[in-house]
Amino acid sequence: MPKTKSIFIVSFAYLAAFVVGVFLTRYLPQANSLSKLFFIDVLLTLFIFMFSFRFGNASIYDPYWSVIPIYMVAYWWFETLAIPQVMAWVVTATVVLFWGSRLTYNWMRGWPGMQHQDWRYSQLQDKTGKWYVLVNFLGIHLFPTLLVWMAMVPVAYIFTASQPFNALNWLGVGIALAGVGIETLSDAQLHTFKKTNKDKGVINSGLWRWVRHPNYLGEMLFWWGLYLMAVGDFTPWYVAAGATSITLLFKFVSIPMMDKHLLQKRPEYAAQMLSKGAVLPKFH
Repeated sequence: MPKTKSIFIVSFAYLAAFVVGVFLTRYLPQANSLSKLFFIDVLLTLFIFMFSFRFGNASIYDPYWSVIPIYMVAYWWFETLAIPQVMAWVVTATVVLFWGSRLTYNWMRGWPGMQHQDWRYSQLQDKTGKWYVLVNFLGIHLFPTLLVWMAMVPVAYIFTASQPFNALNWLGVGIALAGVGIETLSDAQLHTFKKTNKDKGVINSGLWRWVRHPNYLGEMLFWWGLYLMAVGDFTPWYVAAGATSITLLFKFVSIPMMDKHLLQKRPEYAAQMLSKGAVLPKFH
């Protein structure tokens, strides 16, 4: 299937999911706003899973990670009854929109089309066999949905706070934007390297000169920045659970899997692992 047609199908799926989300937001019985959003989030995940199952490609879910937070911001903007803290709301919406749009574009630019599925999903498919449908929904679709939902809980506190941003919140804005900037630069450098080297060799320039996974560092910084943007006098400690969970995911799952994958494809990557930290520079 041509990439253009593949992107059209994925775009249609997410546009339809957005319409479903708006309908559910409007017509579901009023309840606790956070619980209602969680229920909608799970239903939309199931909706996207149906497209993934229909086309036999779990990578259709990949943009959900970056698209659903934009919907969530819109949800809180129109659902909350709090007195608007216009500056805080506008800044939060801008930061999340900037992050989500950039990450979605980067996925779209790098995805070849329906004939390509993320190698991690294909490995799971080979290992789990007849159980893959269940693993696909629970592990590839629902689990990341739960992580992102937890990581977006701070937005609920931002949009229901009675006070404007304080100094710590503005520090969070800076950290979140720095994270997006690191992701943007590292992804652009990696894209140029792959285009120039035809996906051969190991990138060792720009931000990749200092750490093995600068894009992961940027992603973690974004979520911690979003958490700090919500910290106030009445913010409970468990609001940090989302950023903490995503950090642990990268530390114990994503980074080890990527390192193992690159070692298998390119033995010279072993030198990179010895000389560079995963997300923080090594100082010898």
